[in-house]
Amino acid sequence: MGNRASRGAQSPGLCDRSDSDYDLQAWHATPLGCALSQATLEHVTRLIPGVYYPTAVQLGMHHLDLFAGVDRGLAVQIADASQEFDSPDVIAACEALPFGARSVNLLILAYLLDFAQEPHRALREACDVLVPEGCLVVCGFNRWSLWGLRRLLTPHPRPVPWQGTFLSPGRIQDWIRLLGLELLCATMAFYRPPVSTTAVLSRLQFVEKVGDRWWPMLAGAYILVARKKQLGLSSRRAWEPKRGGIVLEGLAPAIPRNSAAQGGVLDYS
Repeated sequence: MGNRASRGAQSPGLCDRSDSDYDLQAWHATPLGCALSQATLEHVTRLIPGVYYPTAVQLGMHHLDLFAGVDRGLAVQIADASQEFDSPDVIAACEALPFGARSVNLLILAYLLDFAQEPHRALREACDVLVPEGCLVVCGFNRWSLWGLRRLLTPHPRPVPWQGTFLSPGRIQDWIRLLGLELLCATMAFYRPPVSTTAVLSRLQFVEKVGDRWWPMLAGAYILVARKKQLGLSSRRAWEPKRGGIVLEGLAPAIPRNSAAQGGVLDYS
């Protein structure tokens, strides 16, 4: 890997999208995009294990600091090489990250795999740059939801974000295990339908609590947190949650009704 992309360089890659319709940053500025961004920030902040991360990297959602409240040293935000962004720290392709092997302690992939031409390869690249015991956070759109239904009903050419693949959380979990990572926790997020009006989104705020209790599998997005295993060690490291985070003890066969699985899985593909 080594020096695979440079600051400000335009390098094509798996996440390369040249059409202006693929401007995710512009979509995140819409009422619906802003609402999803806020929900994502709240969940990511709650779920990231509360330890110190010397090097933290965020790919995607460059407009939002997902490291808020995280105890970390160097923080780097990376933007897709094909997009126009205000001032990211680094512009690179998601399959050629500008970091050496085993050099990143915390890596966040925020709604990128859904738009990658080869998402498994991009996920493998993320795993390669993680240090042993490093933490990986994956945020994505849930295809088994009203968001997924809207995607199917949207005619081609689809605008953002509906042209994305909307991979299932079950598939991402399988890939994470195949890459030798341990799933620490998983949660579903954003139960409101994908409407674009601020007033309607505000009136439907109550759906978040109802959905979290009764139909967590139908949320519009998912967030997975995994840890890269350290070869040769069988003992588990004790992760301390922060601000009401989830205590990761043992395995849970399915997602409980608070929509967060402790060290287990979201049991649907």
